[in-house]
Parts: sequence; C-alpha cells; structure tokens
Amino acid sequence: MNQIKQIHAFTLRNGLDDIQALVLKLLRVPNLPYAHALLLSHPHPPPTFLYNKLFQAYARGAGSAFEPCAALFASMRRPPNPYSFVFLFSACAAFARRAHGCALHARFLLSGLPFDAFVATSLLDFYAKSGLLDSARRLFDELPFRDVATWNSLIGGYARWGELDRARELFETMPLRNVITWTSMVSGYTQNGRYEEAVRVFSRMWEEAAVKPNEVTLASVLPACAHLGAMGLGEKIENYSREKGLIGNVFVCNALLEMYGRCGNIDRARKLFDEMGARRNLCSWNSMIVALAVHGMWRQGLELFHEMRESCPMILHLWVFSWLALMEDWWMRGSISSIPWKRTFSSPLNWNIMVAWLIF
Repeated sequence: MNQIKQIHAFTLRNGLDDIQALVLKLLRVPNLPYAHALLLSHPHPPPTFLYNKLFQAYARGAGSAFEPCAALFASMRRPPNPYSFVFLFSACAAFARRAHGCALHARFLLSGLPFDAFVATSLLDFYAKSGLLDSARRLFDELPFRDVATWNSLIGGYARWGELDRARELFETMPLRNVITWTSMVSGYTQNGRYEEAVRVFSRMWEEAAVKPNEVTLASVLPACAHLGAMGLGEKIENYSREKGLIGNVFVCNALLEMYGRCGNIDRARKLFDEMGARRNLCSWNSMIVALAVHGMWRQGLELFHEMRESCPMILHLWVFSWLALMEDWWMRGSISSIPWKRTFSSPLNWNIMVAWLIF
C-alpha cells in the first residue's frame, strides 16, 4: 500500500497521468475508498472502464456498503455503458437494494443502450435474488434468448424463496443443465426441509447427469442425509469427495462431520474432526461437541470444549455468544422444559452463568 501511495505522489509531482494503473493496483489490494477518491479527484474524466472495475468490485463484496457504489454512479463524469449496468444490477442484488435496482432498470431503459445477454442475465438475477419473482419471470418469458445462466438465475430465485414447485417445473423443462442448476435444486429442497426430495434429485444427478457434483453440491445434500439418517449415502459422498480432492473444503468437511454426528457414528466424526486440524472453525467444534454430548459422551464433549478454550480463544468467544443466544431462545420457547436442570437454572440468566462458569 505504501508503494502505491509513493507512485501516486510521484505522478502528482511530475504531472503524469497513470490513473488506470493506480486504480487497478488499488483494486488488487483491495482499497476501494482510495480508488473511489482517486476517480473523483482526478482532473480529467476517467474512462468508463475504470468506473466499471469499481462497480464490479462492489458487486463482488469488496466494499462493506452499497452507498459508495451508488454515489460513484451518481458522480460519473462519463456516460455508462451496458457493462456498467451489469455490475450495478449485481451490486443491488448483493446488497439487497430492491428500490435502487428497479430505479436502475428504468434508467437503463431510458439510456437507449443495447439490451444484450449480459444485461438481461444480471437484471433477471437481481429480480430473482431480491424476491421479485413475478418481475423475474416476466422478464424471462420476454427474452428472445435464454442461455444456461438465465435459466439458473430464475431457478435459483424460486429455490431461494421457497417456490420449489415452480423451480422444479422450470428445471424439468430446461434444455441443458449444469452443476449450478442441479445444486440450486438440491440446496433449495434442503433449506426448505424437503430432505427426501433433495436426496432424490442428488441421486438422479449422480446417476444420470453428464455433470458431476462439486463441493457446493455435496455441502448442500449432506444436511439432508443427516436429517434422514442416510449414512450410507453420506459415506459414498465422503469417498467421492476424497477421490475428487474435495475433502479439503471446510464446508464439505463440516457437513460430513454433522452428518456422522447426527447418525451416531462418533468414531468417524472424531476421525474427520482430527483430520481437519487447523482448518477447523466454529461450526466444526460445535458439531463435534454437540455430537458427543447428544450421544451420552458428555465428559469427552467437555474435554473437547476445554481444548477449544485453550487452543482457539477467538472461536471460543463466538461459540459462547452463539450458545447463549440459543439457550435463551430455547428457554423462551419452552423447548428444554423436559430437562431436569431447569429446576436449578430457573432463568436465562442462570443458563448464562452456567456457561460463563464452564469458560472461566
């Protein structure tokens, strides 16, 4: 970063115009506020290409808020091109800005710019992710061209917002499916508690489709296996993930860990947990501790908790806050009324004291 500042100072002292190189370097760091300020303060209007690079960075989540992206668009000193709107629609989807996205659509129509496949897919994806499914479907039906990405955007939107029957109907009529298509259906069924259908779609993909599951597909179907107790399928998924080199993905490992824990295979769960080593996160520790506790191995669970306390203090704090919130939620719902401890810990505060005692 210091080197970039030195280059910037050198260009200012010597009257050089090297804004493109500076902005691209800043985006690689990334330092969006600096790049943003550089575009605004430059004496000559920067090319639209550089504005688009910042819009793209905001759309990919490099910025922490949408407002700077909207402000940059409002202050453009060059007319936007179709790619500007592609990235802006994506940013609106990423930051869940429905009103901004709809206003941008109107602005695009007034601009007279060509409505190509990239703009159409980005706009449809915005409507689908924002839950404006009728608008997304209307746009989909009006398109003279529909590629795989367009179909996936609408199917993913239906699945995301629980419209699984409409997603399935579209899925079955889709002329060509890729791994994203299959994963959207599997994930949608799992997230909405339709576990048997998630497993059926996954099995169909595995047996019939030309494309094979990736790490996202596996992480999506394993929770369904866990809820159904389908450990046999889970074991096949573990073997497949090892063959394909996907076992290194922490989300796949965590999903396998939860599946074995729920199915009562504590030995396999612990072996996988130990194998993860430094890749373990809050979810990994939580799944292993809960699996031990639920299956009557509370001493081992408590030992593992203390191991987490000694080796991962940051994860410990996250664990504590999540469990305090969960305990209070359980208490308010009366979900732990059958536990005899409730007579002793007669309020959420006492539960919190119990957890604090375990820690300190």
